[in-house]
Amino acid sequence: MYKKILVAIDDSDTSRCALAEALHIAKCSNAKLYITHVADETVLNLHGHAMSNVVNLDNAVANLIQAGQKLLDEAMKSATGINAEALMLEASKRRISEIIADKAKELSVDLIIIGRHGQRGLATFILGSVAEQLARIADASVLLVRKH
Repeated sequence: MYKKILVAIDDSDTSRCALAEALHIAKCSNAKLYITHVADETVLNLHGHAMSNVVNLDNAVANLIQAGQKLLDEAMKSATGINAEALMLEASKRRISEIIADKAKELSVDLIIIGRHGQRGLATFILGSVAEQLARIADASVLLVRKH
């Protein structure tokens, strides 16, 4: 039986499937559920100097966090009757998978649930997807959920 579950969400169909799976498992296990979103600032930082001439980076980061908080708020609405907590994390200089793995370890979670997009391409080939990276580095079991 799981005691603590962390689900990582973004604004994708597979993420919604992962959230539904996490809600179901948490309810059946009477587990604490951490609903997590990582605001990925790394894209903004990749071209920091060039982008600083075009956009206000502080506003762009604030918008990322605001959009992520909206996702978390919506997810929490679907967690009625479940001991759930929303967590906003930020990735400015580290991979999203590392941020999630570290938070899961800090919280001593038994299970991490994340959507698996199933996309392929050069970047995924070289770096691996967030879900695949997380499955490799996390201390807890990882459930990869596909869109269904």
